[in-house]
Amino acid sequence: MKDKIIYYSDLKNQDFSGTNIVVKPLPDNYQYIKKNIFWKIWEIFIYYLVAKPILTIIVKIRWHHKFINKKVIKKVKKSGAILYGNHTTKLADAFVPHMLVYRKNYIIASPETMSLPFLKNLLNALGVIPLTDKLSLKKKLLQAIKYHLSKGNFLTIYPEAHIWPFYTKIRPFDSTSFKYAAIFNVPVFALTTCYQKRRFRKFPKIVTTVDGPYYPKEELNNNENAAYLRDLVYNKMVERANLYSTYEYVKYVYQPKEKESTDY
Repeated sequence: MKDKIIYYSDLKNQDFSGTNIVVKPLPDNYQYIKKNIFWKIWEIFIYYLVAKPILTIIVKIRWHHKFINKKVIKKVKKSGAILYGNHTTKLADAFVPHMLVYRKNYIIASPETMSLPFLKNLLNALGVIPLTDKLSLKKKLLQAIKYHLSKGNFLTIYPEAHIWPFYTKIRPFDSTSFKYAAIFNVPVFALTTCYQKRRFRKFPKIVTTVDGPYYPKEELNNNENAAYLRDLVYNKMVERANLYSTYEYVKYVYQPKEKESTDY
């Protein structure tokens, strides 16, 4: 990244991904769950035999990546689980969760991922689940999440929603996405991406900490559990970022928006 300073005015809503993709709405007949046998064979081949080994090599070489506390993921034996992470890169955020889990990992993503006609089938095979604003598709989205979790697979969500490249702190996020864990009664993990200085390069290395599992409480309703799990994950991510994110490759500077004049 050439510009090492980014000016921001809104911690929750600004996005610095730089993709500028024109989002096309998902078609009404979009299939969130594909059970065709030929698709399944293609999916297994692409995910396990091609993408996963190649992505692991890329992440290791480019970011000198390593996990801290990776062993806790094995505490979840058969059930599905949800990973919640801070959103600070385009590629590593898409790759790292697949390296962590030995089962299939699915990633909740914005609809723009399906706006790339030559890549959408590949992204589907890699486990991308696009969000939707269409009421007709929201039920199918929930059914897909339930289906994949019930099969013992993992789901990755970035509750900050917007990408802030190389940001070393944790931005505020609400409990909305934690309702999935509450509704489907699955454990969650905090996945914190941290940046550290390399010995001979300015480009940082990535350290990913893994914490959990955190379980919904039986005595709480879905909204209360979502808030409870959100606080556990957020506080742990803040703690980990403060401890392990020791290098600021890109400096973020707060610059309030100029107030619009009301003079006529």
